[in-house]
Amino acid sequence: MGVRQTRLFVQSNEAQSDWAETLIGRVFRPLTTEFAESLHWFWFSRYGSSADDSGDCDIAQIPAEYKQPVQPGDIGYHRSMRFRFSISDDRQPDFERRGQQLINDNGYRISDFRPYDYVGDTGNNRFLGTENRQPGRAEQRAILATNFYAAISRLVIDALVGPDDQGRYRIESNDDQLQNPRGSTFQSLLHLFCNITNVPTDIYVFHKAALNLIGYGTFIYPPPSPPGDWDGMTPFPIRY
Repeated sequence: MGVRQTRLFVQSNEAQSDWAETLIGRVFRPLTTEFAESLHWFWFSRYGSSADDSGDCDIAQIPAEYKQPVQPGDIGYHRSMRFRFSISDDRQPDFERRGQQLINDNGYRISDFRPYDYVGDTGNNRFLGTENRQPGRAEQRAILATNFYAAISRLVIDALVGPDDQGRYRIESNDDQLQNPRGSTFQSLLHLFCNITNVPTDIYVFHKAALNLIGYGTFIYPPPSPPGDWDGMTPFPIRY
């Protein structure tokens, strides 16, 4: 059983609004459909990073047109999706060849396919509480987490709409304004995740008195800092 990964990069001039959904529709959906009987699991995730971020790839193999600044004068920047998968050994070469073909044909780039340590990634202490770190628990948690990510990825593929006349893809629209006020089916799925887990969720309010400025964000995605940085931050717990 091959457990592998790759990291796909999009060109810097790719549209901001639907770049990930379009990549999923052009590459991941046909690839996973064609090899459905041989895949044990797969999942994907999206990223926006400075051009020197070289995790899970050989960044030197990615051309410059995939690492341009967002605005002239800014530092280099790239957008990418990591793709992790487990597939039968006898089908791995064909799967990766077909993946490379879809990637190249649609204008994306990778540096390679490489081994993926799913236990080290999804079974580490970030995902495993202090009370549950006995021998064997990392492997157990990694299997559960991987199945969770795989289910989410399959839901995303199932919710894709497209291609449109420009060859673009997007996520379905939902008209249940009471349960999904932003028009996303995933708002209801997010609510159930928060309901089931009771995960702590906070909104962070940042303030800069001299500029009479307030910003909003999360611990992962704070707002851009003003000149001289923010004066402080206050977390507000919420329930979703």
